Amino acid sequence: MPEPTIIAVDWSGAKETHAKSGIWVAVIRDGDLVRSEAVSSRENALAFVQSCAAPVIAGFDFSFSAPSWFAREHGCDTVADMWRLAERDGERWLGSPAQAPFWRDRCLVPPGRRFRRCELEVRPAKSIFQLVGDGQVGAGSVRGMPLLAQLRESGFAIWPFDRAADRTAIEIYPSLLRKLAPHHDAGRHPNEHARDAVVSARVMWDHRASLATLEAATDPVTLIEGDVWNPAR
Repeated sequence: MPEPTIIAVDWSGAKETHAKSGIWVAVIRDGDLVRSEAVSSRENALAFVQSCAAPVIAGFDFSFSAPSWFAREHGCDTVADMWRLAERDGERWLGSPAQAPFWRDRCLVPPGRRFRRCELEVRPAKSIFQLVGDGQVGAGSVRGMPLLAQLRESGFAIWPFDRAADRTAIEIYPSLLRKLAPHHDAGRHPNEHARDAVVSARVMWDHRASLATLEAATDPVTLIEGDVWNPAR
């Protein structure tokens, strides 16, 4: 079986995206970094991933779902329901003012309800409800979830909701991967987005064999909240 193409996408939550929004794609084939460049929109990044021939493993730097209590309170029984909810109501959540529990000025969400279970293992992860500050992932996650539905419809397995297939997408946390593999975080990069994408892609390449055999989750919390890929487990 041929080696997989590895893609890491450093994401952006900007409402209007362009070449300097912070979306960056890094691609590794046969162990070599063959692409590292800015992409003008989330949709273009998705289209590039979809265009790559199998086998391919793509990592995206945003939360694939929300805390289970939020999904349940909004009538979501599956992650697909959560993605449809984000597509329908996401821009209203992100409006001005933000709709609670999303926040920009003051967090009113109790600590026990701010995070998905997987995020408690990789602290200091940011809550999806936080829409302000360095490293926040709220807007990018809300705007990314509907694209996951498109990715699945085009034939990708979305882990951990699906078991890995010849085309698989996973959720990555670049800060965690840089910490686990500091040797990949050496050298110069044009910006932090390039660094995060390139380092993530290199770590994914190192673990390509185990990535290709990821199993789908079976517990109900993970099946609604998702999981961050953590090679240290």
